[in-house]
Amino acid sequence: MSSPPQTISLLCPTRGRPEKALKFCSSVLETARRPQRVEILLYLDADDPRRSQYLQLFRDRQSDFDRLWRCAFVIGEQMSISNAWNELAKRCRGNLLIMAADDQLYNDRGWDDRLDTETAKYPDEIFCMWFNEGHWQDRLCTFPIVSRKWCQTLGYFTTGLFECLYDDMWIWEIAKRVGRTHYIGDILTEHFHWSYGKGDIDETYARKQVDPNSRQLKPAVYRDMDLYCRTAPYRATDARRIAAVMQGEVRLQEVPLMVPGKATIFEGAQ
Repeated sequence: MSSPPQTISLLCPTRGRPEKALKFCSSVLETARRPQRVEILLYLDADDPRRSQYLQLFRDRQSDFDRLWRCAFVIGEQMSISNAWNELAKRCRGNLLIMAADDQLYNDRGWDDRLDTETAKYPDEIFCMWFNEGHWQDRLCTFPIVSRKWCQTLGYFTTGLFECLYDDMWIWEIAKRVGRTHYIGDILTEHFHWSYGKGDIDETYARKQVDPNSRQLKPAVYRDMDLYCRTAPYRATDARRIAAVMQGEVRLQEVPLMVPGKATIFEGAQ
């Protein structure tokens, strides 16, 4: 007996990029075989200077986006992208939650049907999947796909801890610890990130990540890197929580730090 089609929620914080956000949502709509089971939620800061342009652009395409299960904005106070993903997760309705970004496009038709096939391989609904984003491929999970059960077990989708980076790696590391990573390499969801040479350094990148003139990373990136290193014990704890709801024997695996840094402020102290 085949499983029913999954309901899918794409969660996309966005700021200062109405045209890119529209293009992203259009790509999702155009490549989904069953758009009626796909929702897209976008977090928009109330103080975004281009807020009215967002709303008008999407209003003009309302009849197209009505083919989706839902396409809606959540408008609220300015916050970190980590907190914004959680705000969207709290409001979404799908059984699959997908981390998404406004500098991304969905390229291959039928990605949603493919998720039905791949998720059926895990009857306990515990996995971290990701598509090929055109750069890191199987070497890094940049847009994780997890189940509602995964999120309910941990009590969050993203940590809320980071300013701009590492929420994807947090999810991926937990999955690595329990042996449930799953890469889908033949579905492209291309990421047009400035660091890949696929995009310009706009105001959104420049707010937290990089100086547009020197192209040097900003302090927020290094704060996130340091915090990621020092929170490894929390990921180990959450891996045990995930393992407790998995079917079959689970052997927890040690995962070394995946970014340069120290696991404690006392490391190397005299």
